[in-house]
Parts: sequence; structure tokens; C-alpha cells
Amino acid sequence: MVAQHREEEAIRQRIKEWVAAAGRRDGEAAARFYATGGKFLFPNAPIAEGRTAIAAMWSKLLGLPNVKLSFAPTVVEVAQSGELGYDQGTYDLSFDGPKGPVADRGKYVVVWKKEEGEWRAALDILNSDLPAPG
Repeated sequence: MVAQHREEEAIRQRIKEWVAAAGRRDGEAAARFYATGGKFLFPNAPIAEGRTAIAAMWSKLLGLPNVKLSFAPTVVEVAQSGELGYDQGTYDLSFDGPKGPVADRGKYVVVWKKEEGEWRAALDILNSDLPAPG
């Protein structure tokens, strides 16, 4: 149990570092939190698979005018084996769109796995809490 708690805290620390990279608008740094074959399932876009595609997706997102993004876990759990875990959380996103300010909030799930001794996102999926634009 102590080992699992230590691993959960390690994932929480990785998330803090990931949020900081997003705050710097650094898509390349954000992509380094993913496993080699990681997948980023961002709404209204094809699956970004692998760090190159993930970096491109993050760079596009973080390059939006006046973008602000925050996310934080509400749950972090690690398997007894210590090799897999997940976090469930919430996000807030805003930016200046072509027709004015855009704001979104929602939830996400990240499946974490140990790769080269470090926790990395194997699968990252998010979706909005807001109704689809009419």
C-alpha cells in the first residue's frame, strides 16, 4: 500500500510538471509526458499517435490566441503491480476564437504506464461538459 501511494504521488508530480509545460505553451515539452507509442484523443480531431503527432497537436492547441489551459486530477490510482495507473480529472480551456472568446470545461482520463522507469501517458482522452454548439 505504501508503494502504491508513493507511485500515485509520483503521477501527481508528473501532472504538475505537465500543467507547467502547458502553461509555458510548450507543445514539445507536453509531448514528452507521453509514452513512445502514446495516444492523444483530442475532441474534433483524429487520434494523435506517437510523440511527433502528439507534439503537433499540443503545439496547435497551445498556439491558439490567448490560450489558457488548466487541468488537475480528482482521482489517481495505481495497479498493485506498480506498472499501470490512471488519473481522472477536470480541465478548463479558453482562447480567442475567430468569432470571439471561446471557453470550455470538461473531464479527462489518462492511462499511465511505466516506461524507462518514469510514468508516461499511454492514453489521454478528454471531452467537454458543455453542449455541442448548435
